[in-house]
Amino acid sequence: ALTRRPTGGKVRAVPTPSRTAFSNPTASPRHSPHSVIFLTPSWLKKAKHLNKGVRKFVQYNSDLMPPEKIGEIEEMRLRYLAAVKAKNQEEAEAIEKDLVKACEKSVPEYRNSPLKENIEVIIVAIVVALGIRAYFVQPFKIPTASMYPTLNGIVGTRMKADEAFPNPVVRALQFVTHGRNYVDARIPAEWGDVQLVGMGQKSKMHFFSSTELTFVDRNKQQRTLSIYAPARTLVEDLWSGPVMRLGADGASAVQRGVESFQSRAESGIIPAGTLLARGHVDTGDQVLVDKVSYHFRTPTRGEVFVFSTAGITGITPPPGIDSQHYIKRLTGVPGDKLKMVHAEPSVTAAGGTVRPGADLWVNGAPAAEFGMKRVMARKDGYFGYTMADTRVNRLDPGGSFMNGEEEVTLGPESYMAMGDNSANSFDSRAWGPVPERNLVGPALIVYWPFLPHFGFIR
Repeated sequence: ALTRRPTGGKVRAVPTPSRTAFSNPTASPRHSPHSVIFLTPSWLKKAKHLNKGVRKFVQYNSDLMPPEKIGEIEEMRLRYLAAVKAKNQEEAEAIEKDLVKACEKSVPEYRNSPLKENIEVIIVAIVVALGIRAYFVQPFKIPTASMYPTLNGIVGTRMKADEAFPNPVVRALQFVTHGRNYVDARIPAEWGDVQLVGMGQKSKMHFFSSTELTFVDRNKQQRTLSIYAPARTLVEDLWSGPVMRLGADGASAVQRGVESFQSRAESGIIPAGTLLARGHVDTGDQVLVDKVSYHFRTPTRGEVFVFSTAGITGITPPPGIDSQHYIKRLTGVPGDKLKMVHAEPSVTAAGGTVRPGADLWVNGAPAAEFGMKRVMARKDGYFGYTMADTRVNRLDPGGSFMNGEEEVTLGPESYMAMGDNSANSFDSRAWGPVPERNLVGPALIVYWPFLPHFGFIR
């Protein structure tokens, strides 16, 4: 995650060739070893800075300026330099006025105004923020329940058709505290009867996901219904409409929680007014990840961390992107000997699949770190670890990376990643260790929503 470029006509945060800007230079102009800088006339100093400013202005705005304007400014700049070289102050100052005006009029809607300066300040602030994001901390949104209840993914709760939504004040409060929004999706009466023909998901800024359903009416006119909920949440938690069938690519994208996709879909005739989904959606926990620490220390067993899936055998990224980011608990570091030891009770995964219960042993003893001990205590919403599902085989036709109670040893620069919600986590038990090069950093804090996990992550 989470990158926008200015387009034609937009004012950019670049140096502008105003006379005011160049009459107060912040740096000394270049001069030959034989010149005495404090004896140089002020108009010559200003001329050098104006020439430099005009060249930068043309360079930064060349894609917004017609070629004839660029040629006109360049011809005027050369005449200005000739007057300066001849030390003809009167002619140089006359050309200077025309040169500055030509620059100001060369870019559509150009204004040398306080509003423009404020826009430039905002742009600079955004650039600084993006720099912080790239090198120091980065926000991530938890999309799935693989780390529940340590961290919440996106959770949808279905409501009955006649169950009323809270009043606007309560809903606003719930949005602040839980990131909750309400969904009420129906086929509009004016559409008449329709059939579902497509489903897609769009994401803005990697945080705001909505599902778009495409229908055709009896006149073969295409209709689109946008629902502010991820496709997986809509299909698995909120859907109360007729049975629908997705293409293989769409079904896979929904099941994996892919951020953006488009797929064909099918349904029978859906009458006007049919309720498709009604309920509320709580956003996934939004966390800040420390991107600096791993440059100065080794990763610590037991901490929650984020990593890239690039190049990991068994994790296929969605079409069009190279990798995704996963968040798991770091349960093993290089050299650790790990195994799953059978323990009761069994655990029921989403969809009703029963998985054998297990404890995680590290180097010959049950894991002693706080996070792993909490999972194995099987209290407060934690159900313990489970044996790997050998049907999910990404590395070898014989099974997953961890098969039954067989002990595995992590190699150099290899790290074990497991979800706290073990029965519903696709993790290193199936596809193997995370290479050191893929590590992003430890998860620091949940900054929103404020309930129930706001604060530092353990």
